[in-house]
Amino acid sequence: MNAIARRVVEQTWSALAAWLLLALALAWLAGELVTSMREQERLAHLQAEAVRRSGELTAQTVNSHLMGALNLLGLIDAALKREARGEQPPNGEDVRRLLEIIAQLPHVDSAFVVDGGGMVRSSLGSGRSSTGLDVRFRPYFQTAMTGRESVYAAVGSTSGNRTLYFAAPIRQEAAAASPAIGAIVARVGLTPVDRLLAGQGEIGLLLSPQGVVFAASRPDWIGHLAGSATPERIAAIRDLKQFGGMFEEESPSPLPLAVDDGVRLVDGRRQAVAGAAVRWNDPGGEWRLVLVEDLSRTLPPGERLAAMAAAFATIVMLGLLAYVALRSRYRQYTATRQLDAYAKAQAMAVQRKERLAAVGLKLQQARTPAALARVFLSESADLLGGLQGVVYVTAADGSLRLAASYACTGESPPPATLAVGEGLLGQCAAGQEVRVLASGTTGVVGMIRSGLGEHLPVAVLMAPVRHQQPLLGAVEIALLEAPDSVIREQFDELLRLLAMNLELAALAAEPKQGNGA
Repeated sequence: MNAIARRVVEQTWSALAAWLLLALALAWLAGELVTSMREQERLAHLQAEAVRRSGELTAQTVNSHLMGALNLLGLIDAALKREARGEQPPNGEDVRRLLEIIAQLPHVDSAFVVDGGGMVRSSLGSGRSSTGLDVRFRPYFQTAMTGRESVYAAVGSTSGNRTLYFAAPIRQEAAAASPAIGAIVARVGLTPVDRLLAGQGEIGLLLSPQGVVFAASRPDWIGHLAGSATPERIAAIRDLKQFGGMFEEESPSPLPLAVDDGVRLVDGRRQAVAGAAVRWNDPGGEWRLVLVEDLSRTLPPGERLAAMAAAFATIVMLGLLAYVALRSRYRQYTATRQLDAYAKAQAMAVQRKERLAAVGLKLQQARTPAALARVFLSESADLLGGLQGVVYVTAADGSLRLAASYACTGESPPPATLAVGEGLLGQCAAGQEVRVLASGTTGVVGMIRSGLGEHLPVAVLMAPVRHQQPLLGAVEIALLEAPDSVIREQFDELLRLLAMNLELAALAAEPKQGNGA
């Protein structure tokens, strides 16, 4: 967690850019989710509407008053039974009066009676008389002869008009289980169906079992075929002769959308499609009522944009809150580390002071410059990590004489004397400050030899030893790591202690020299 907080705080702009990209992506997903949910809501609503209209269409056809009247007449009317058995002349007065009553019902164009052999015995209505026509191949007659009523949709072969045929069986006896001996049929115009399909903004379709659009709120889609118009399907549709001459010369055009329930993309616009079965007892199968809704109309883009904006604002706000929390945590972590570092530095400073005090005590106990030099080199190895070193002290003649060396063994031992200004150490002795020499610079010390082999030092510390102004000597320490500020500070403290004690040793030696004279 601390690593995350540190990265976020130290790379604020990068973290902000990444979070904004994430917020945009999540906002887009939120917009997609809201749109999908609203589309599913509209699809469910459209499905319920399709079921409602399918039930209403069934109520207006199979379960209508007209179908009830036809069923009742076919069950109890003696004149219709005699007509179906051929026991009286066609278009008799009593049958004609019944057909006139039926023909006067709303939307009925004509009515006729079919005998058991499929011949129209009596007919009444607008247009050409149907008397004498053979309709035994018609599904509505075949269904009636099985004892069931049905609604059959067809297109007139001569008129080209789309029509519904309401057919009920004429029974031999006045009993529902009595066998059918003929059919009574009423031909109805398609006005009620067209009115039902004309919804409030939706596209309504009525599909035959073969997938032919028989009625639609869009007249230009009537006669289109749902799905692919394969030669086999077209041949089967033509063999039915149900659609008159609609497909005799031309093949049906395919619908521009699939009619399965779901959301479809049509001409770049998302459309919801929902359907419900219409049970007309058609031997060919179930008819289907399909509703199509343009979702770009019912689901305006503003709703999606509002959802995206809300999601984006929420995510950005959460990101800002997270950033504030992480920054606060990072500051606490940094402050804790700084306190720990300060405490550690103080502890180390105390340890260094204690070590330096111990070194000062050891130097005070040393009586000669050589002993002082050995203590200095030994403590430099412990405190500074020095692996090699030399200490020169100023002789009476002003030259520098080797007082002690540390780990300087090999073919080239350090020289016993150096003139001030001779070589790098002599030049440093003539100067006033500490020098730090990089690897490869030639000094008094050479290769550092150990059980691991020979190594060139990474850095060399050189310094003149002065207490006030007089030069007391010079030192050189070889290190395997570049000295930091702490090492430099400890080195300066060791130099100061060495200089003080060398001066005290020199002062202690002066009376003896005077007494000897």
